[in-house]
Amino acid sequence: MSKKILIVEDEQLIGLMLAEEVREIGWEVAQVVTTGQAAVRAVRNDPPDAILMDISLAGVLDGIETARMIKDKQDIPILFFTGYQDQQLLDRARAVRPAGIVDKLDSTENIRAAISSLLQ
Repeated sequence: MSKKILIVEDEQLIGLMLAEEVREIGWEVAQVVTTGQAAVRAVRNDPPDAILMDISLAGVLDGIETARMIKDKQDIPILFFTGYQDQQLLDRARAVRPAGIVDKLDSTENIRAAISSLLQ
């Protein structure tokens, strides 16, 4: 049975790219959602095996707060994606104990390796 991954990314093009990477690894994309609220609902309705989460989401909940809310209810591995290198932001993200933090601008190979290691 293939692993189910929820992608939480407010930039549609990046969300599509991540979905393609997940499928190429052989996993199923549960959904691609663009807000923290949608992510919380998606996890409640159909819990995924793992989550790829943008740190800086538009809307009321950023990715870090969304991850915190999800982890308070369920222990689902979360891999953060970010285009920011702000130390305070990264420290906040690390406090949620994610499976990892990947730079959106990293090479496709490194992004794929991070996704692959998520459920090992």
